[in-house]
Amino acid sequence: MKRGRLGNLAIDTQKGVIGYIKAQIYLMGITFLVIYIGLNTFGVAYSLIISLGLSILDIIPVIGIGLVLIPWSIISFIMGNTDLGTHLAIIYILTVILRQILEPILVGKHIGIRPIYIFIATVIGFIILGPIGLIFGPIFAIILKAIVKNQK
Repeated sequence: MKRGRLGNLAIDTQKGVIGYIKAQIYLMGITFLVIYIGLNTFGVAYSLIISLGLSILDIIPVIGIGLVLIPWSIISFIMGNTDLGTHLAIIYILTVILRQILEPILVGKHIGIRPIYIFIATVIGFIILGPIGLIFGPIFAIILKAIVKNQK
């Protein structure tokens, strides 16, 4: 059975969104590993549970793991535990840098759009919609790609 343009558009968009979700799951796994190794190296109790919770929290654009790690690091410094505060800050910075580098690459790979276009869509989404635009920017790029593909 032959699908029309609208059917193809829907299927291409669905494939793109599924690819985007897969990329986010990979990023959660990377976040989990970095945080777990970092916390476990420093001997933080319940590092497995904390890492799992933070990797899930990392789904939230802009805020993510900073919601927990930044205050935890600051409180550690205030309480005089500068080693823990420094270690938490390093874990946070490393995780953010890795995510900023890997997200456009993984998302681009899984949805078939060049990383620079995903980055541009993410930035434009953020400028137009604020933090929620970090999610909707790439989704808009997926839809736009599907539209362009189905115009041929």
